[in-house]
Amino acid sequence: MSNLLTSDKQGDTELFLAPVTVNGKEIPHEQIYAEMQYHPASTPREAAYAAARSLVIGQLLREAAVERGLCEADVEINSEAFDKAVEQLVAGDMDVPAPTEEACRTFFEENRDRFRSEPLAEVRHILLAADPGDEAAREQARSSAADLLRQVQESSDPLVTFADLAKAASECSSSESGGSLGQVSRGDTVAPFEEAVFRQGQGLVPEPVETQYGLHLIYVEHSEPGRPLEFDYVSGRISDFLRERARRANTGAYLQQLVASAEIGGIDLLDGRAA
Repeated sequence: MSNLLTSDKQGDTELFLAPVTVNGKEIPHEQIYAEMQYHPASTPREAAYAAARSLVIGQLLREAAVERGLCEADVEINSEAFDKAVEQLVAGDMDVPAPTEEACRTFFEENRDRFRSEPLAEVRHILLAADPGDEAAREQARSSAADLLRQVQESSDPLVTFADLAKAASECSSSESGGSLGQVSRGDTVAPFEEAVFRQGQGLVPEPVETQYGLHLIYVEHSEPGRPLEFDYVSGRISDFLRERARRANTGAYLQQLVASAEIGGIDLLDGRAA
């Protein structure tokens, strides 16, 4: 981008060296700078390029929409009227038919691992609350957790012992029901807890688990792995996905066509470099 941008040492900002134009219409540098806030990047130079690219594409879409009579030439890019015009433009120029059942079935067969029910687990836990920033409380909780874990491991009936200890020692409201959380699936609990539950399978998790809430002892009463889903159950989801994927591909091709047929100065959108 050396021909597009240069550094303003005094202001420590990135300034455009060459005007950015679309079919003879210049995009003011001030507009590009204002747009930069919506394009976070590792350097101001990259943010400025992304902002200029976005505004050039917006101008191309506006010109195409005006040509179709979908909006006025002075409509503001990213305004509600502009977005509506672009939506109509895309719908008219890039109508994507629904995929065939054969295409959906092919995708299903090639991606069966993606179509499974979520695993479930019936879980009990004992919470020893300790603030993450209180190391003394954490150390005390670790000591207590080790003692409780030993009692469960040495018990002739670990599940009953675990439930009794939960009633006596857990600082979670589930203590009243022996630590029972009922059925949980992925996303129901915090990440370290979830990982321990679904890594364990059935039985006592052999080590205490630390989370932002404190230390947890975990007992998995029952674990149900995710099961394969039938095609009829997911066919609608597959159809929507394939149609959206085709729409995105068509949109990309359409934008490339607009860029290729336009006279753009100061920035090259076809190869991603400054002009």
